[in-house]
Amino acid sequence: MAKRNLPQPFEIDKIRFKDCFTEPSLRHFVVLITGWVLTVGTHTISQVILTMGLHESEHFASVYKFLLKSRWDPDKVAFKIFRMIMETLLPDACEVETIVDDTLNSRVGKKICGAGFQHDGDAPKGGKPIGYGVCFVIIGVAVRLPGISDRVFCLPYAARLWWPEKARIKPDGARYRSKTELAAELVELSRSWLGPSMRLRVIVDGGYSNQKLLGRRHTGFQITGKLPRNAALYALVAPEHPRTKGRPRQKGARLVSLSTLFTHPDIQWEWIWARLYGKETIVEVFQFDAIWYRAAGNEPLTVVLVRDPCGKYPDTAFFDTDRGASDQEVVERYSHRWSTEITNRETKSLLGSADPQCRRERSVTRTALIAYWSYSLLVLWFVSQFRMGRIPLFQRAPWYFGKKTITFSDMLAEARRSYFVPRISREPSVRDNPSKITTARSTREPPCYKRAKQ
Repeated sequence: MAKRNLPQPFEIDKIRFKDCFTEPSLRHFVVLITGWVLTVGTHTISQVILTMGLHESEHFASVYKFLLKSRWDPDKVAFKIFRMIMETLLPDACEVETIVDDTLNSRVGKKICGAGFQHDGDAPKGGKPIGYGVCFVIIGVAVRLPGISDRVFCLPYAARLWWPEKARIKPDGARYRSKTELAAELVELSRSWLGPSMRLRVIVDGGYSNQKLLGRRHTGFQITGKLPRNAALYALVAPEHPRTKGRPRQKGARLVSLSTLFTHPDIQWEWIWARLYGKETIVEVFQFDAIWYRAAGNEPLTVVLVRDPCGKYPDTAFFDTDRGASDQEVVERYSHRWSTEITNRETKSLLGSADPQCRRERSVTRTALIAYWSYSLLVLWFVSQFRMGRIPLFQRAPWYFGKKTITFSDMLAEARRSYFVPRISREPSVRDNPSKITTARSTREPPCYKRAKQ
């Protein structure tokens, strides 16, 4: 492969982040992002410093000070990364699809801010889904990478620290807020970054499908979520007679429960092809409009019942605030939510988002964001290099029979290779007058020599 076709070393564009940091802080930010990608093994702050050799040029405490005491706003950095995602992957899009979810970074220690026993979605099956650590509510953009991979990637750009009410160490002066309130804050922040002509779609699971998020729908975004089996649904309000007195009706008659709807004999199921989790699948669907008064008020919702004819997956009900969405669009859109689970797994296993041993509030939050930003910036770097033809064609290893696309681990390996290969010269160094290396020798004989002569 020619030298000009080698990918450019993984690096961060400093110009985009000049408005977010001072000059020393910008240098530390770039070093941390680059070091986070290049570090192999445990991703502690000290290990990142050693990987980049920063301790040779300045005191290592300056990096810890950057994470704990430096005055920089993570939301400003999140805005820059959000704009980079839009400009690189969605330049002409009129709609942005985002995913909101939470993840638990397992930690050990009594003095970690926000740490406590809480729900752990990554707990092994068969045991209790409870773990100890810090939890983050994350929002990311769901995008596809044509020519690179068939699956949907979730690129995180902003997060909020959530702590249980019984946590030992809580943030100073901060009131307790639920995960849904933090998710609503992230959604409204993202909506403020878009123009009035852009549409924002938010995909959430059943834990975030409640009144605290749906009640703020007036700010201009669409929500796709999962209905609980005990959701009380009502029919749409029938048109009233013009002479009717009193308060207008807010909802129609109560519908039967979802469990009954799945087995109701009058429902006419429709078979459709849907692309779910990267595979074409046949499912049975039934779509209707209803009012979920407790969560969404009197706003009509599109409800889609999904049933697997093979019986492999359980019966599920989805909703969408966009009444113009088809049943196939709702089902496929909700399946994109699984991409955030893959992102959480890869940021923990490959980028070590749960490895740093920070304890203070700022450090705990900022180190996790460094890992999430590294994930998104690495994908953006790989896409830009791929479009310029600097990334070689995908070569499948002989022992990976089912692998057909590029994964994030391949992107990470290519970034590390691009950074270290230029520093390893294949040509021997030629000098006109090479100097002879001489080492000073001691006149004193080592003790082992004396013992050998005896």
